[in-house]
Amino acid sequence: MRQMNTEKANFGALPSWDLSMLFSGKNDPRIEETFQNAQKQADDFRRLWQGKITDSAAAADILPALQEYESIMQDALKPLLFASLLHSANALDPDHGALMQKAQVTLTEIQNKLLFLELSLLALSDEVLQRLISSAELSNYKHYLTNLLKTKPHRLSEDMEQMLNDFAVTGASAFMRLFEEEFSHKKFWLTVDGAEQDYTEEQVLNFLYDADREKRKRGADALTAGLTEDLRRLTFIFNILGEDKRIRDKYQQFATPESARHLVNETTQEMVDIMSGAVTMHRDLVADYYNLKREVLGLEELYDYDRYAPIGETQRVYSFGEARTVALAAYGKFSPVMEERAREFFEKNWIDAETRHGKRSGAFCSFMTPDTHPVVFLNYLGNSRSVRTLAHELGHGVHSSLMRKQTLLNFDTPLTIAETASVFGEMLVFDSLRTDMRGRELLALLMGMIEDVFATIFRQHAMYKFEQDFHTAHRTKGELKSEDISELWIKRQREMFGDSVMLRADYRIWWSYIPHFLHTPFYVYAYTFGELLTLSFYDMYQKSTDKKAFAQLYVAMLEAGGTKTPGELVEPFGIDLSKKEFWEGGLRVVKNLVEEAKKMQNENIKM
Repeated sequence: MRQMNTEKANFGALPSWDLSMLFSGKNDPRIEETFQNAQKQADDFRRLWQGKITDSAAAADILPALQEYESIMQDALKPLLFASLLHSANALDPDHGALMQKAQVTLTEIQNKLLFLELSLLALSDEVLQRLISSAELSNYKHYLTNLLKTKPHRLSEDMEQMLNDFAVTGASAFMRLFEEEFSHKKFWLTVDGAEQDYTEEQVLNFLYDADREKRKRGADALTAGLTEDLRRLTFIFNILGEDKRIRDKYQQFATPESARHLVNETTQEMVDIMSGAVTMHRDLVADYYNLKREVLGLEELYDYDRYAPIGETQRVYSFGEARTVALAAYGKFSPVMEERAREFFEKNWIDAETRHGKRSGAFCSFMTPDTHPVVFLNYLGNSRSVRTLAHELGHGVHSSLMRKQTLLNFDTPLTIAETASVFGEMLVFDSLRTDMRGRELLALLMGMIEDVFATIFRQHAMYKFEQDFHTAHRTKGELKSEDISELWIKRQREMFGDSVMLRADYRIWWSYIPHFLHTPFYVYAYTFGELLTLSFYDMYQKSTDKKAFAQLYVAMLEAGGTKTPGELVEPFGIDLSKKEFWEGGLRVVKNLVEEAKKMQNENIKM
């Protein structure tokens, strides 16, 4: 007999976020008022400024237009941000989906009315635009205008861009929403204590971290079974969004599937290729590590469901209060400023942590807008990995909180930089956790950290190569079958693991639950980029003779937000992102972690 899973671990009180800085709830009349006000402001803005931005316009004339544009967009974004958070926390409520759809349609209408501003700026002569970029009056918008100029070869006429925006609501955005709702509603069934019970995606994935090998296998089998049930739909969604990207790239004249992402990430194909080449050259670290893990676990063969097996028969459970204490202490040791910003998330209920049906899986931080505050979304499960995940998302939260001094057009960073504060926070907490550990417990923590690092560097890199393969195959052959996509996936996974992990046939379809491929094509390489960058940062911090000065320099980098390029942001640290030697430096840190684990295992054997 099938039963609903109602098991709740003793994690203490798990917080729910307070979103009242936006609206009081889904029926708040201020949502409709915000829609109407933003629409009117956009209409007024268009009447006032359309046709006024010409080569004769001075910087002082352009400044109020940019400031008013930011003000309108800042308010117009809020209903969609609010609806998206409601939908992430509970997709079972149809009102949340309906509100998100309405907010998306309205925001698109407003963006279409304001679209002329950027196109008018791009219509200026290069000489005039360069003069505006260099002007003192527009110094706050220098980086925005510089990036805008880089988009010029890929922009279309106003009516064409408006049409693409309109069709996205019933196209790419709609299919992404369908994908998320599939998994928010999805129940994965496992037999536990003699009864078949249902679990969320997040809970079933957590079985892969269980000390009991049979539970790990059953968790992996349950995930595969659930994906198999929906594979036809998931394959269709992947193909549709692949085709949507092909069409957009064609009209916007992007030479390769990843070119659009490089532009937004403020990087180049050459830089990404250098990073990718360095990771490929050090891929043997993966097999080296997993051969060690097989030895530590005492297994003859390591299967895909053993990759995240904990070291030891038991795992410590951290209440949410304990996780909070660990995270804040680690942040405070590095920087009082970062601890103060992190503490706000707990004291002001900016975190939603409980795992439940209807709630999407994973974790994220929504930066929100400069005049509100960020919020953190978690599925807290009480293990050390959950503590590190909390630290990771708090890093994003602290970063976005520090950026609130910037205006909207500077209130973001490329994905290549966005992961630095989060990974740095993880490293701080990892060092804090290891302080009181010895022997096998310390080895378990270290190996868990290595696996997270591997997942961010090597796994994301393998997914980046898979994504390249998928789009190339789709554009060459047309719609792909599930088996075709699975073959591309397993090829890159086998390259990564070598012969160190036995990948079962079931594992071939695990590409189908990863949302990053859909909502932000080629997002994944930014994880590899950010992890290697941050490992180098952290190595510099540990070797620094003046840690207080380093922390101040680091906080200043976070506060800068989107006012500088990635290269300019890291320049004060003496980092050159275009050099292969830099990326190899980050990989040496990874190798040292693996060597430390091997040494620790040898010492444990001798004891």
